[in-house]
Amino acid sequence: MRKITVRIEGKDYNVTLEDDFAKSVEEELRKTFPSHISISSKALLQAYLAKCLDCYTLEKKMKELLKKLPKD
Repeated sequence: MRKITVRIEGKDYNVTLEDDFAKSVEEELRKTFPSHISISSKALLQAYLAKCLDCYTLEKKMKELLKKLPKD
């Protein structure tokens, strides 16, 4: 387990995540918020919606692929 700290609107939030997931989250935070001294709530909402779109798109593609698999 690994603890990461995210500063949103000047307030620190500590979360404990599995090691591999924590690394992934930290990398994504660095990419999304290059100067992430303190993340604004607007920027956080925009990032959240972008990730929701990613998930939606991937789920849609996965469903399309599953339809193409032979059914036994």
